[in-house]
Formats: sequence, structure tokens, C-alpha cells
Amino acid sequence: MSSFPSRARVVIVGLGGIVGASVAHHLVENGWDDIVGIDKSGVPTDVGSTAHASDFCYATSHDLLSCWTTMYSMDFYEKMGNYKRIGGLEVARVGDDARMAELKRRVDSGKAFGTNVSIISAAEAKAKFPLLEEDQIQG
Repeated sequence: MSSFPSRARVVIVGLGGIVGASVAHHLVENGWDDIVGIDKSGVPTDVGSTAHASDFCYATSHDLLSCWTTMYSMDFYEKMGNYKRIGGLEVARVGDDARMAELKRRVDSGKAFGTNVSIISAAEAKAKFPLLEEDQIQG
């Protein structure tokens, strides 16, 4: 393994996710070199929105830039034939009111920034993913 460079023209923090990888691709495509990518932990990882979940991209966030860059990257990879939108679920368990409140805030932010996101019932979640235990899911 080579040593970590002491300098670079570009350093991409969060290279393991969909946005960081898209940034690296565009830089290389436009002739840039001397690029270093770093991530908080190994890929796949348990942090970030996409580095740990190969095809599940969270396009919801509390800021426009995060929503826009994720949606742009999803569109970009889909046009290249390297991404397929299949959807996904995030759930809050019964009794985890803090998680449910955060999901509601993220849905509100996501809608404000143009993402396709909604809160569904436990029954709707079970219909989409039958392995869920409906009585354990709040939303």
C-alpha cells in the first residue's frame, strides 16, 4: 500500500458515497488528475447515506445542496446505466417517537427540495416489504 500523499490538487471527503464518486468521475472526465479521495471508514461503511447501501440513496436531507447533489448523482448514474431506481424504506419502530419525528422532518425538508418522499403507514410498508413485522412499525 502506498503512503498517503502530502498534497493533492483535489481532496474529496466522502468518496465512498454516490456524490463523492460522481464528483471524482466529473473531475477525471474533465482532465483533472492528482485527486485524493478519503472516507470516514472503509467502504462499505456504516456512515453516510450511500457508501454502506449500494443501491439505496437517501435523497432527503435538511439542506438543498445535499438533496440536489444526491438527486443529480442518481440521475447521472441512471443515464450511464449504472443505477436503477427501486425505492426504499426507512422505518421508525413503535415507541421510537424521536426517530419518527426526525423522519417527518426529513420528509418535510425533502418535499421542500423536490425529492419524491412520503410517510406511509405500517400496513403500506408491510405491503411493499412483507418481511416487516407490521405491529413493530410506527411509520
